[in-house]
Amino acid sequence: MSKNDRRAIEVLEECADLMRAKGQAYNRVPQAEYYPHGVLSIWTMMHQKMTRMKSLMDHDGENQYESMEDSARDLINYTAFLIEFMEGKMDGQ
Repeated sequence: MSKNDRRAIEVLEECADLMRAKGQAYNRVPQAEYYPHGVLSIWTMMHQKMTRMKSLMDHDGENQYESMEDSARDLINYTAFLIEFMEGKMDGQ
């Protein structure tokens, strides 16, 4: 990484890799089928991730399952899904 590169760019690339990996594992049906209420369904998933993050911030200590960073990466990807859906470009729309 050059000194002009930012960690944020790396994080976005990691999120894209995560999206691809999860897509291979989960998308055996068109992705839009996961969101029966369209934008509202995707927003609900985003809200769940933000609620999870708030819970982690409110309660210090060891976390066994999903970290703040994991939830943030998922939130980034759900935001991308929201834009994709709103542009009518999601598989299965």
